[in-house]
Amino acid sequence: MKDVIVIKIGGVASRSLTADFLNQIKIWTDAGKAVLIVHGGGFAIDQMMKDHQRPIQKVNGLRVTAKLDMPLIKTALTERVGKALAQQLNQAGINALTVDADLQEIVQADFLQKDLYGYVGQVSAVVKAPLLDFLERGLVPLLPSLGYSHQGEVLNINADYLARAVAQALSAEKFILMTDVPGVLEKGTVLEHLPLSAIQKKIADGTITGGMIPKVESAAETVLAGVEQVLIGDRLNRGTLIQKG
Repeated sequence: MKDVIVIKIGGVASRSLTADFLNQIKIWTDAGKAVLIVHGGGFAIDQMMKDHQRPIQKVNGLRVTAKLDMPLIKTALTERVGKALAQQLNQAGINALTVDADLQEIVQADFLQKDLYGYVGQVSAVVKAPLLDFLERGLVPLLPSLGYSHQGEVLNINADYLARAVAQALSAEKFILMTDVPGVLEKGTVLEHLPLSAIQKKIADGTITGGMIPKVESAAETVLAGVEQVLIGDRLNRGTLIQKG
C-alpha cells in the first residue's frame, strides 16, 4: 500500500533509538505516512533467562524455546523492549503503542519444527485489518516478534521473518531491514541501489557473502511479493535499496 512503511529493528537499535531515527519517523508521520515497527530483543530475552536461571541454547541461529520459557520471552519483548520503545517514540511526539492483547488476532503461526526448536514458530498468516485500524488512527504499532498457533499457544518468531510477512501482507511501499552494517558492500563502498536482476551475479562473484546472502535473497522475495522496495542498512534513510530492475 502506498504510504505504508514497515521497519524491522533489533539488537543495538532497539536498546536506544537514535535522534536520527526518531526525527525520520516524525518526518514521515507528519507527512501522512503510516509507519509500523516490528522488533526483536534478544538481549532482553537473554537477560530474563539468566535472571531466572534458564538455559540459553541456539540451533541453526534460532533460539531453542521451551514452553516454560515463553512467558519470560513474552514479558521481555512486550514489557521490557516494546514499552521502552513506545516511551522513546512518545517522548519524541510520535503516537506509538505496543501491540500485546491484539497480537493473537494479527499474527497466526505454526510450529517451525517442534521436536528441534520447541516453541518457535513460522508465520502462517498476518491479518491486516487490525493493523490498518491502528494505522488509520494515526498510531505507530510496535509488534514484538511473537505469534499464536491455532490452539492459541504463543510462539517465538524470528523478527526478520515476521517483519517481512507484515510488509507483504500490507503490500508496503517500503520495508526497512535495519542491521548493524551500513548496507551491501562492494570493495568497501555501500551499494546504494541493487536491482533484482543483479543479485545472483553479486552472490556468484563474491560481492555478497555470509549472512548478507539470506537477507538479500529474502529482500528480493519481498519485492517480488508486492513490496515496492526494501532498504537494508543501519539508518532509516541510508543503505542498499533493493527493487525491481
